[in-house]
Order: sequence, then C-alpha cells, then structure tokens
Amino acid sequence: MASPLPLVLIIALILTTVLGEYLDALVIAIALLLSIVVSFWQEGKASEAFTLLSQAQPLHATVVRDGERHEVLASTLVPGDIVELQDGVQVPADMRLITVKKLSINEATLTGEWLPANKATAPLPIGTSVAQQGNMAFKGTFVSTGYGIGVVVATGDDTIVGGIAHDVQGVHSADTPLQTEMERLSHALLVLVAILIVIVFSLGLTFGHSVYHMTLLSIAIAVSAIPEGLPAAVSIVLAISMRTLLRKGGLVRNGLAAETLGSTTFILTDKTGTLTEAKMHVTGILTVNALNLDESSWSSNTLLRDLVDTALCATDAYIDTTGGKHILRGETTERAIVRASTVFGISTEHNSYRAERVDYLPFASEQQFAAGLAERNGSYRVCLTGAPEKVLSHSTHIVTTQGVIALSEQYSERIQEQMRLLTAEGKRLIAVAYKETMEQSLPTEQVNGVLAGNIFAGILVCSDPIRKDAKEAVTKIKAAGVTVVLVTGDNPETALAIARATGITGPHEGALTGDDIMSLTDNELREVLTHVRVFARVLPRQKMRLVEVLEQSGEIVAMTGDGVNDAAALQRANIGIALGSGTHVAQESADIVLTNDSFMTMYAAIEEGRRIVSNLRKIVGYVLSTSLSEIVVITAAIASGSVIPLTTAQILWANIIEGGLMSAVFAFEKGEKGAMKRRPQDIYEEGILSKDMIGFLAMVVGIAGALTVSLYFYLVRSGASASEVTSAMFLIVSIQAIFMSFAFRSLSVPIWKIPFLENKYFIAAFLCNITLLFGALSIPFMQTVLSYEPLPGITFVLVILCAFTSFVMVEVSKWVFFERRK
Repeated sequence: MASPLPLVLIIALILTTVLGEYLDALVIAIALLLSIVVSFWQEGKASEAFTLLSQAQPLHATVVRDGERHEVLASTLVPGDIVELQDGVQVPADMRLITVKKLSINEATLTGEWLPANKATAPLPIGTSVAQQGNMAFKGTFVSTGYGIGVVVATGDDTIVGGIAHDVQGVHSADTPLQTEMERLSHALLVLVAILIVIVFSLGLTFGHSVYHMTLLSIAIAVSAIPEGLPAAVSIVLAISMRTLLRKGGLVRNGLAAETLGSTTFILTDKTGTLTEAKMHVTGILTVNALNLDESSWSSNTLLRDLVDTALCATDAYIDTTGGKHILRGETTERAIVRASTVFGISTEHNSYRAERVDYLPFASEQQFAAGLAERNGSYRVCLTGAPEKVLSHSTHIVTTQGVIALSEQYSERIQEQMRLLTAEGKRLIAVAYKETMEQSLPTEQVNGVLAGNIFAGILVCSDPIRKDAKEAVTKIKAAGVTVVLVTGDNPETALAIARATGITGPHEGALTGDDIMSLTDNELREVLTHVRVFARVLPRQKMRLVEVLEQSGEIVAMTGDGVNDAAALQRANIGIALGSGTHVAQESADIVLTNDSFMTMYAAIEEGRRIVSNLRKIVGYVLSTSLSEIVVITAAIASGSVIPLTTAQILWANIIEGGLMSAVFAFEKGEKGAMKRRPQDIYEEGILSKDMIGFLAMVVGIAGALTVSLYFYLVRSGASASEVTSAMFLIVSIQAIFMSFAFRSLSVPIWKIPFLENKYFIAAFLCNITLLFGALSIPFMQTVLSYEPLPGITFVLVILCAFTSFVMVEVSKWVFFERRK
C-alpha cells in the first residue's frame, strides 16, 4: 500500500496550476520534490540495511576434494563437485545423489509438500517431474533426516530454485503487520482530514469567503495534515534497527520479529551456545573403576583408548585442513570427542573404528543415541554414544580393569552415583558402549533395538564453560519483565547447575522433565509455568507444547533452537530464535538468527524492539501534533469570520519544515531511558497510539492550538493588518514545529537530560530546517512567494514567547503522561 501524499500533492499541483495560482503551484512542486528526495533517502537507508542483512550469513557446504572433506562457501561450488548432505543442512546446489542413508529432504519450497521426500539413487526416466525426482537434491531445500552424497549438476541461476527466483524478481513482499497498521492509520487520518476540509470549507462559505479561496485553503490543509512520512518512516525505523541488531550479533530474518521483540514476555532458551560458550571439551573419563581427570595419563591407558576410539566411531565431526589450517567441523559434542581422540593419537582416517566404519546412524533427540558400525577383520562392532541413563538401561555387561563382566546392580548404582555428582557440577555426560554383531548394516527402522544388549564402556565427562556475560544478560532480561526458562535435552541436574549459575532459578528450586510435561494437563502445565524455570530431557514436540500453552495464556513467547526437530516449535513461537551454529533448517524456520549464539544478543534484541515502538510513536506524535495544531487555528479563525490565518503557500512551507526530514530522523534516536526496566507492552494490543499517547497528543494540540489562536485573536483585535496576522501565524507554526521536535526526541526524560549531539541526523535536519525558515524570512523572492512581511518587534517577541510556551507545555504534558509514571 502506498502513501496517499504523492497523489494528493499531484492533484493539488494540477488544481493550483489550473486556478492560476502559480506561486502556490511552485511551493507545492517544491513540497513534492522534497517528498521524493526524502523518500529516496529513506529507501536508500533501508536498502543499505537490508543489503547488509542479506550478506550477513553466507551458506556453506561440505565438499570432498582430493579425498578430503572441506567446508567451503556454497557460492564457490561448481558442477562436478562431490558434496555431503547431513540432517539439518540446506542443499547448496542441484545435485544428483550417488549415496543415501535414510535420506529425506523437505522440498516444500519447490513442491509445497511439507512431508519430507525419501531419496534414492536409482535412475529415473527423462521428463520425470521435479516432485518425483527421488534421485535429486535441489538447491534451497532442507535435509530432514539421514545422510547423502551427491554430484553437483547446477549452481546459481541454473538451478530449479534459481529459475523461480528469476521469474519473481520485482514482486513486492507483503507488508508486516506494523506496516499495515501504519497504513491504516494514514488512511484513517486521510478520512478525518476529508471531514475537516468539508467542515472548514462549509464554514468559510458561511462567513462569506469565496469558493476560490476556500478551495486553495482546503488543498493546503489536506497537504499539511496528511502524515506523509509515516509509511516510509516505518521502513527506515525497521531497517535501521535490524542493521543495529545485526552489529550486535542478531540477524533478523522477519520484519515482524523486529516489531514484536519489545513485547516478549517469555524466553524459552537452550543452554549450549547461548548460556555456555559451546566450547565443549572432554575433561574426564569415567569407568566403573575410577574417574580419570589426568589428560596426560590417558594415552598410556589401553582401556580409555578403546573407549574413545569407540566413541569416535559414533560421531561424524571431522578435521578440515583447508589452506593448511586444522579446523574442527561438526556438532559441538562430536567436536569434543574428535578433540579428545587426538590426545590418544587416534585418527579418523586410519587404524581406528571410525576409519573402518561402514554404516552410521546420526544422533536424534528422540532416540537419544548415535551409532557407528565398524568392520575389522571380518567382524562387526556397533559403537554407541548417547544419554547415560538411556544407554545404561539397555546394558547387560560392563567393561572393567579385569575385563568384560555382567552388569550387576552394584556396578550400576556406582555409575549412577558418579553421574549424579558430576551432573550436579554442570558437567555434560556422554555414555559410550559397544556390542559385537553379525549384521553388516544398521537398521533404518526400530533403531532402539541397536541399544539392546550392549557392553557399557564408560562415560566421557565434558565441560562447557558458562559465558562470562550470561548471568548479566539473564539479570537484565528479567529486570525488563521477561521470564527466562531453560528448556534443554540435557540431564536435569546438569540443567539445574547451569540455571543456578546464570540466575535463571534459585538454589532450592527443582526441574521437570519432558515426561512430566506429557503427564500434565494444559491447565496444570500453565500453573507449573508460573514458578518452574527449568525443563530437562525435553523433546522438540514437548517444546512445542510449552510454547502453545504459554501463547494460549496470552504470553508473547520467544524460543531458541538449533536442530532439525526444533523447526516446528521455532515457527510456532511468536519469535523463533535460531543459533548461528545450528542447522540451516532451524535458521530458515526462525525469525532471528543469533550469529554469535550469545544470550546477551537476546537482551539487545528486546531492547531494539522497544526502541522501534518508541521511535515510531515519536514520529506519529510529532507529525500529528504539528499538523493538527495548524488545523485548530484555521478552523477557529474561519468559524469567527475573521481573516484566514495562513495562506496556502505558508501552510505548505511550514509543512516542509515540520514533516520533511524531521519526521524521519527520529528513527535514529537511541530509545527511551528506562525502557528496559519496564514490563513488556503488547504493541498489537495497545497500538501505536496508546491511551497515554492519545491523551498526551490531545493535551499538546489543545495547548499549542489555544496559544496560537489566542495570539491570532489578539493581533486581529489590536488592528494588525491581514499581512501581519498571516506572517505572524506562519512564523509561530514554523517555530513551534522546530521547538516541539526537540521535546519529542524523548518522551520519558525532560529535554535538558537529552544529549544534544547524540543524534547527528537530528542536528543535520534541524540545521536544514533553520536554513529553510531563515530563507523564507529574509530572501525577498521567498517573502513574495510566502506573502511574508517582516514583523514589528513586539509581534515578533510575542510569537517567540507563544512558541516557547507551547514547547514548555509539551514538556509538562510529557511529565503528566510519561515521566511521572516511570
């Protein structure tokens, strides 16, 4: 939807030209030109910001070159490259599949079908439709499950999705709800202005003014009162805020999220990466005989070496040697296992179970384990890693220093006691087990059977340091009235340790598990959420239920996620937040991506969301207060049968001063002081014009209008000429607009506490407006155009006093409606 002002200006320009009012037509032409210039400037700023956003997160791909795996930019792929696909990644090019393992791909972006398509390698007849090409993986789609290898056959514009993108270039994206609301506000004001014009026009004719003059005045009122800057202001406020947040580590993928951020009341967060540094290290190895924390002694211990070798087989992380550098690639926990294997000198390429791996079952939150199948000298070993309680519950034997023996209750209790102690310290535990098998591949269905009858080897004890700023971020977010809840798939004791260390929960509060969630009714869960702040061993579908229950209670919910199975909950939440280190599926499903994974970025996001709403309210308030003040004095003058207070050219010139650059530069204000110490406010429930804002505007317009009307009648009754009256009115509405702009920079603090030089764009706009006003008052040609004559000293002083008094009363109004309620 477009702003109505350009159309109104064009109509006004045509009418004034037809009526022979060439000076007025010239002023309207200048107003139209300035409107176009400002619009281009705003769109340029918005485009610049969105360009930065689009370049912020380039797509990568895992490619096999010269027999080694490397991570490269997807844009560097060429036909013939061999690319690996894993669950959660975005397909980087069109590829012919040559190897698949339980591979399914969500191709909804191409086919509209949300059920993942199962993939195979068998050839298909020429002409098979895209939806039926089961041996192809297409750029822009997402791997839902499994593993695959493909040969790149097309890149860029030559891909299927590239052709579609080319066809839809230039199609305008849908407006966000806030933009739609601003458009409705603009059009509602257009209707209001039309009603006012009819009233003013009728009053003018009643008191003897000609149709000709009232037509010109009506044109001027229409141009003056319509808030021409609002639609463009929404775009620039959102764009600048999104760019600002990007610099702090938050990539906003959905404009709606930027609008909703400040209204967030609940954050459901994971811990790895957001609260911790995601720098997982194996710091200890627990066996039934002892907990070994001395890394320097590990390599000489055959039992521990075999345990780590087994764990490595059940991972898919690898060391990327591109450019001579050694970079670990893969999931955080798996990278820790690869890092530990280097201590033992175990290689992923030779003389290890990983090098001999013939099949692989990746970790999934529902199954809580991963498996690798290795072949050695004609024998097969299933290597397992997973949640300790899950793996231990399926174990029948255990590895000891005396060899493999039956798992007794005594040994099981010994392991579980050590687990309780370690998780209470916040450690992440990974169970390692194995079993010999005759099977030459891992099952694709009923995978839990893989665990049955395993030999429990021990536990890798991992540490992930808490981020230095995590506790500060949680404290700040809670102070802003937002409830923080830790929702993780980890052990309850580990989760509680992290939650207590970061201030999410107190020292005596407990945690609930995913099983507890499933056992509660919605009403019971709603009650639980009023005081429980930690949920552990939670599955993605249980995260979804937490989100749904909170939203049904009227909460605005933000949720973090990084896995494939988090995608649905991320989409369901009011604001989905994906980790930059997470899967592409999660990132595409989210509204915001934390490029640095930091929880402090969430605080910055909420702060930026509140700044968006605050600055939009300033823009709306400023435009309406200045425009409506003019209409008040015009209506009062015409109703009294006196001299028309402003000429058409004067109204248009004052409108340039009021609504030109000034309405846009509020987008660069830093935000309201103390905004993060107040409870969230739902922008869609309150609207841009909240009750307090409406009351504030009514007071401002009433006082400014009354002062201007009082000066007008004083001049008329004192015998001032019509030219002096209109000149004085032109000067007062212009100066009032400039004075008011300073007061509107912040609604929560008085003007003397607002740093004058903090917003350089505001200073530039102020200097520009002063120049325009000075030119109107001093240049003879402009004096003629604007029918302005220099005022007597006493009149000039009265104008300044009235304008300054209006400014003071705006400050008083701020105190009444905003400052005293902080």
